[in-house]
Amino acid sequence: MNITEHAGIIPESGNVGFKRVFEAQNEVLDDEGELISEYLLLVYINDRLSGEIVCTPCGLPELVTGHLITETGITPEDIISIDICRLGHTAKVTVKDEVASRLTESVENTPTCCTDNATRLKLERKTGDLTRITGGSISKSAFPSILEKLSKDTKLHIRTRSAHSCFLVYDNEIIYEAEDIGRHNAVDKAVGYLAVNEADASHAALFTTGRMPIDMVRKVIRAKIPVLISKQQPTVESVELAREYDLTLIGNLRDDHFDVYNGISRIV
Repeated sequence: MNITEHAGIIPESGNVGFKRVFEAQNEVLDDEGELISEYLLLVYINDRLSGEIVCTPCGLPELVTGHLITETGITPEDIISIDICRLGHTAKVTVKDEVASRLTESVENTPTCCTDNATRLKLERKTGDLTRITGGSISKSAFPSILEKLSKDTKLHIRTRSAHSCFLVYDNEIIYEAEDIGRHNAVDKAVGYLAVNEADASHAALFTTGRMPIDMVRKVIRAKIPVLISKQQPTVESVELAREYDLTLIGNLRDDHFDVYNGISRIV
């Protein structure tokens, strides 16, 4: 795919003044802090409005690519080009004509998303768009490096204390770190990075700092990534979906233990 991201100044955060109240001392002080920014990104596919993503304006090509894969059902091979405007508010996507003709209207909000994301076009299929995951593995040796990176914190979260993160693990090494105001967006950025770089999804695993509800698990299954890991826990429904499509689901990752809800055979 051909990606164009026009140069522009899109701040990820900004300084805002506030009053800090110390109730015990009955004291109010003027202060200033850095807050995360949120932008509305409109995604068009062959000139049709496809999605609205409230996001942090970094890693936008990866975000759009990942969103197309995990929400619209489009594959990387379907995408001809992505053009993101200078201000980062519009992404114009061109896909193959035969794929565009199968896009149908379907206004759908992501139920547990941190932001007001909406998908307006879905790829029409004769059968369900989820397929059972095969192959893939992850070594337990990757877990200490994930926890070490997590303990050092990520750049945007250090500054704003508001960002969710997703680490893309490939062949047991962390190769990409995504941050966003929304945990679903951070996952999409990691999925998009994998696709943009034409890497084999079966070699990948995702670690998210957020919860693992059913819509998050569905995203990872659509991306054909075999392993999803979090420091948090899944829901009953997300475990059921992971078992149905054989996604390896790991929660509560800690120094001395982790919980496996499905796919323990992939952990080596």
